[in-house]
Amino acid sequence: MAGTEAIAQFKDAMVFLAAAGIGVPLLQRLKVNPILGFMLAGMAFGPYGLGRFAAQHPWLGWVTINDAAGFEGLGEVGVIFLLFTIGLDVSFARLWTLRRQLFGLGSAQVLATAILLAGALSLAGLAFWPAIVAALGLALSSTAIVIQLLVGRHRFATPEGQTTFAVLLLQDLTVVPILFLVGALAAPHGETMSAQVLNTMLYGTLAVTALLLAGRYVVPAAMKAAGRAGNHEIFLAVVLLVALASAAATGAAGLPTSMGAFLAGAMLAESAFKHQIEADIEPFKGLLLGLFFVWVGMSIDPEFVWSNIGAILTGLAALVAIKAIVLLALGAAFRVPFAISIQVSFLLAHGGEFALILLSAAAGAGLLDHETTQTLIAVVVLSMTLTAPLDELGRRLGGLVEGRRAERPRLQTADKDGAVIIGGFGRVGQLIAQVLDGEGVPWLALDADPGRVARARSGGMPVFFGDATRKEVLLRAGANRAPVFVVTLDNPQLAERMVRAVHDEWPGTPLVARAKDWKHADHLRSLGVDDVIPEAVEGSLQLAAHVLEGLGLDEDAVIARIAEERERSKTSHE
Repeated sequence: MAGTEAIAQFKDAMVFLAAAGIGVPLLQRLKVNPILGFMLAGMAFGPYGLGRFAAQHPWLGWVTINDAAGFEGLGEVGVIFLLFTIGLDVSFARLWTLRRQLFGLGSAQVLATAILLAGALSLAGLAFWPAIVAALGLALSSTAIVIQLLVGRHRFATPEGQTTFAVLLLQDLTVVPILFLVGALAAPHGETMSAQVLNTMLYGTLAVTALLLAGRYVVPAAMKAAGRAGNHEIFLAVVLLVALASAAATGAAGLPTSMGAFLAGAMLAESAFKHQIEADIEPFKGLLLGLFFVWVGMSIDPEFVWSNIGAILTGLAALVAIKAIVLLALGAAFRVPFAISIQVSFLLAHGGEFALILLSAAAGAGLLDHETTQTLIAVVVLSMTLTAPLDELGRRLGGLVEGRRAERPRLQTADKDGAVIIGGFGRVGQLIAQVLDGEGVPWLALDADPGRVARARSGGMPVFFGDATRKEVLLRAGANRAPVFVVTLDNPQLAERMVRAVHDEWPGTPLVARAKDWKHADHLRSLGVDDVIPEAVEGSLQLAAHVLEGLGLDEDAVIARIAEERERSKTSHE
């Protein structure tokens, strides 16, 4: 009996893991996006799916999730980490690079689309503020689906890919003020609108100020201490603590918890720990996010959808048409080539995951009733299923306008347009960086010593904390685009792991490494290193050269003698 009770306690978690580990991969084989897969799993195994028949067939209770309210807390954890990871991508350098498309085209798209959608929702009978909140949510598209689609089809670096990314990034940024608006509108009963806004602004300002101060003085020290411990689990625990504590702070101030998570990510976006954080949270980020989408799927009632299919399909057509037309018009206004405007407009004509977050938040705040929320969520979900077909249609139409095949991508950047990466920023790495600076060559360094990283960054150097033996960290640092990768570690085992990580994943990247001696140099060459410098041999030869020069020998004779000894040393080793 006790065993049965124990199983019952973990039943919902087991159902979710089964859906994530078995159901979603099966749907992926049918070309269904993972986000849609999680939502379909939630619909199938939730209280409105198979759970509806659990009373007649008790065995179904063991394979369904019946407590949607209890699952909501887990879903919120997924949202927190989604906003946290989005915040990590919000760097001032990236924002400045895309400033024209970002703040021009992106902001105009959100504003114009929201105004038209709010008007349509008002005509449908929605009150002013609920219509505004819902319209702002519907104006956003799915960052996760679109980026995945662009990368998978090798179109991220194309003009349409970069334009799309700029609009998506601005949409992500607008989530924060929209969440603030939802928090401000969710007043306790009896408060006036002005009072609730003032209270939210007051407490929200205090919470944000506290977070910024913590991000300036407390968080770096905690991250540094965790990094010095040399334990990935401790470092990850501190990262999770920062995200959850920030979420709790904004939640306590009456703002959405996801807003605090976003601010936490943004605080760390410019830090030395960014790449390591991204690599550490990547393995379970998708699973946590899946919790939210499963919960969204559980909240969709297929019976309600079927009985209101006319209104839902009308809403779907209006959403796609308004978003596509707005982007086409704005593309012309911002002098975006017409073919690119067509592709971007069709690619972003759907609703996205942030719309689901905002609609759920608005429903929880009492701004939207159950029927309206169900209808709008169904519209968003259906539009997300149309992302790939709409993109294909846009590509074909854009190709016709250009007079060539749409399937041929146009890459703007070279394969190796990144910075030289230096693995290890000790004495040798610093000297290499000085030489590269002298020649005007861009570089980036990774080091696992947080103190050394802090000292380098205080001098304005592009040095980041991270384990450069991990492929995930290297990818985040741009190793796939590095023209040269330099291994400077004096630890032979770590140096070999770093070489393997780079060479196995990006075999075309030139590798230059520091070795202890000729034997170690030969081993590194066997692993794929292109050029190896045996430190002990070279150090000895340089010392010998200084001795000979001190004895008065001619400089050219010294150079010739050292070259002869270098070759002899190498030959004798062989």
